Amino acid sequence: MAKRTATKRKGLTAKDVFSTSTETNLTIIYIHGIANKPAPAVLKRQWDLALFGVDMGSRTRMAYWADIRYPQPLPSAATEAKAMMLTGSYRPLSDEEIVDQSKQLAPYGKEAEAFAQKLAKRILAQAKKDQIQAESVEAKILPPWIRRSATEWITKQFIEDVSAYFYNREQRAAIQERFRSLLIPEGGPYFVISHSLGTVISYDVMRELSAGTGAQTPYYITLGSPLGIDEVQDNLQKPLRIPAPVQRWANFADLLDPVAFDKSLSDEFTPTGKITDEIVVNRDSLRISGFNPHSATGYLATRDVQTTVRKIVGSSFAEPLSPFIVARDLAAEMTDPTERFPVLIELKEEMTGRTLEEKRQRLIAELIQLTAKKRDARIDPLRRFVAAELTSTEIDRLAVKHPTLEIARIWKNSEKRALLDKSTQVVQAYTAQLGYGATGRGISWAILDTGIVASHPHFKTYNNIAAQWDCTEVGPPKMGEVTDESGHGTHVAGIIAGSGTGDQAAYRGMAPEAKLHIYKVLDDHGRGSDSWVIKALDHIASINESSPTLMIHGVNLSLGGPFDPTVYGTGFSPLCRELRRLWRMGVVVCIAAGNEGRIVIDTANGEQELNLDLSIGDPANLDEAIAVGSVHKEQPHLYGISYFSSRGPTADGRAKPDLVAPGERIVSCNARFVAKKPATHYVPMSGTSMACPHVSGILAGFLSVRREFIGRPDQVKEILLSHCTDLKRDRYHQGAGMPNLVRMLAET
Repeated sequence: MAKRTATKRKGLTAKDVFSTSTETNLTIIYIHGIANKPAPAVLKRQWDLALFGVDMGSRTRMAYWADIRYPQPLPSAATEAKAMMLTGSYRPLSDEEIVDQSKQLAPYGKEAEAFAQKLAKRILAQAKKDQIQAESVEAKILPPWIRRSATEWITKQFIEDVSAYFYNREQRAAIQERFRSLLIPEGGPYFVISHSLGTVISYDVMRELSAGTGAQTPYYITLGSPLGIDEVQDNLQKPLRIPAPVQRWANFADLLDPVAFDKSLSDEFTPTGKITDEIVVNRDSLRISGFNPHSATGYLATRDVQTTVRKIVGSSFAEPLSPFIVARDLAAEMTDPTERFPVLIELKEEMTGRTLEEKRQRLIAELIQLTAKKRDARIDPLRRFVAAELTSTEIDRLAVKHPTLEIARIWKNSEKRALLDKSTQVVQAYTAQLGYGATGRGISWAILDTGIVASHPHFKTYNNIAAQWDCTEVGPPKMGEVTDESGHGTHVAGIIAGSGTGDQAAYRGMAPEAKLHIYKVLDDHGRGSDSWVIKALDHIASINESSPTLMIHGVNLSLGGPFDPTVYGTGFSPLCRELRRLWRMGVVVCIAAGNEGRIVIDTANGEQELNLDLSIGDPANLDEAIAVGSVHKEQPHLYGISYFSSRGPTADGRAKPDLVAPGERIVSCNARFVAKKPATHYVPMSGTSMACPHVSGILAGFLSVRREFIGRPDQVKEILLSHCTDLKRDRYHQGAGMPNLVRMLAET
C-alpha cells in the first residue's frame, strides 16, 4: 500500500498564522458533532487526552448536547471510531436505498424530507470524488466495503442530526443554549474547538456576538466541518461572514470525510482569504477496525491540529500543576449542564480590609442572586467556606468573579462515607481501667458519624451522651436528639464509652465514663459530604474557643473517602486543613485509615482479588492526626493486619497508618435493639471504623489520668506510638503496631 500523506492548501497554513497567544486566562471550549456520545465527563476526557495527552481540568470545557437527541449515552469505553461497530450487522445499501431512507431521518415535514434527500445525494456523490482524489495523492487504499460502511453510517447520522437541528426549533434552541451558556461575558477569552455539526452550532451562536463587548472568542478551529455545503449554508444567517469576535480561524478536513466534502471555507465567508484551510489525515481513517475519517478524536490527535493549538495556548497550558480556581475533579464532572454539583467555596484569608464574616456575607449575597434564590442550591455558610449546589454555568460565573469575591478555590464537596467484647483486653484498656482508673472521667470526645440512638442502655450507666447535633441540613448545627438508622454511629460510640449492665456488663467501652458529643455528619445510608464534617469541626472549635479550657478533648472520625493527589497536596484537602486547625488548637484527632486494602477487579480470566498499598484515603492521610488501621481482635500476632485495612504509604511518601487496633467482628451497641430482649442489644461489625474508636477510647482513658497532656496532641501521639506493641508486620501495614494503654500509663 502507498503511504497516505496530508496535503496543504496554497498560501499560509494555520501554523503560520496562529502565533502564540499572550492570553493568561484562556479557556478552551469544545463542542462535539453528530451521533450519540459517551457521558459528558468521559467525552471531555477523551478529547483532552487526544489533544493534550492529559486531563485538562477546568482549562477546557465541553458544550455537550448529545443528551438532547439521545437520552442514553454510549458506554464509557466507546470512542467515535468504535461507535459504528455498536450498530450491529452490516448489509451494504445502494445509493438509491440510502437516499430513499433519508426521508425517514427527517420527520419534520416535506421541506425537511427534501433537504435530507438532496443532502444524501450530494454526500454520496462527493464521497466517490473524494476517493478518487485521495488515490491521486497516494492515500492508503482500504477495502471498498470498509469505506462504504463508514460513509453510510456517517451519512445517516449526519442527516438525522442536522435535519433535527435545522427543522426542530425546540431542539435547535436547546442545543445552542448548551454552547451559549459557556460563553460568559465577564470571562474568557475563549478558544473554540468544534467538530462536525458542532461547527455549525458554534458558528450560529458566535455570529450573534460583537467584537470588543460581551464574550470574546478570538480563536476558532473547525474539524470535519459541513459549513461549506450549500444545503447547510442555505440555513445559515446571511451574509456568510466570519463572526465578529473571531480573529483567527483554522479549518481542518480529511480527504475521505464525507461530512466535510467541501474542504475549503476560506472563499465562502467574508472577508475571504482569512480562514486557513488544511487537509489532514484523520488518525482514525488509518484504522481497518473502526475506520472513521470523521472522528473528532482522530482529528485532535493529528500533528497539524496539535501544533496549531500549541501555537495559541503556549507550552505551559497543559502543565498538570498549573494554578486553578475550579478544582480538577470538580471540573471533570461539570460537563452535564442540567445537573447541580456540590461545591465548597473557599474564602481567601488574607487581610484585605474585609473581615472573614464580611467576605462570607458578600459571597452568600452573590450566590443568592446567581441562583435566583433556588432552594435546591442549598447555600450553607461555614466558617472559612460556603457550601452550595450549583450548575456548571453558575460555577463558571462564580469563578470569573473570584478576584472581587475574594474566592481562593472552588472545591468539589467530596462525599465521605462510614468505613465499616474481647478487644478491651487486647489493647490493655480493661487492665488500665482496673489498675489506673483510666475510665475517661472528665474527658469529652466528639463523634462525627451517622448519629446515635441515645436511649440504648449501654449509655445510661454513666450518662455518656453530653450533646447531640445534626449537621446534615442547611444552616448551623441543630441541637437535639438525632437519628441513626444506619447504626454505624451508635456502634462506634459504644466502643469508646459506656457499659453494659447485668449479664452484659462485660461489654465496656474503652473509656466507659467519657462524655460523648454526637455530631451527625453522615446520613442514614452512611454517606455525607466534606461540608457537613467541616460544619461540625467549626462548631467544636467555637465551643473550645468560648471556654477558658478545652471542652472537647478529642474527635473520632470513622469515615473517609477517596483521594486524588492531582487536585490538592496529600493531607491538604479542605477537610484536612480544618482538622489541622483543630489539632493545633489542642484537640486529638483520630481517623479510620480506610477499608481499601483489598479490591476486586474484572480481568479476562474473571474476578481477581488484590491487596493494595497506597490505599490510605482522605482525611486519614493528614499528618496532624492519628490514622488507625485494623487488626484481628483476639490473636493479632498470629493473624496480623486485616485484609481490608488500607495500607500506606501516603501519596507523598509518608508512613501511614500510624497504628492498628482491633477491627474485626467487634461487638458493640445495636441501634435496632429491643429493650426487653437483651440478646438484641449488641451486634458485631468489622472495619477500620471499629478500630478507630478503640484508639479514641484509649486516649480518653489516658488523658483522664495524665491530665497534664490535655491540649498537647503532638505529645499524646508520640506517647501512644512509642509504647505500641510491635506485631512484626510491614511498617506501611501496621504503623507503630498495636496500642498498649498500661504501658503508656506506666512509663509516663
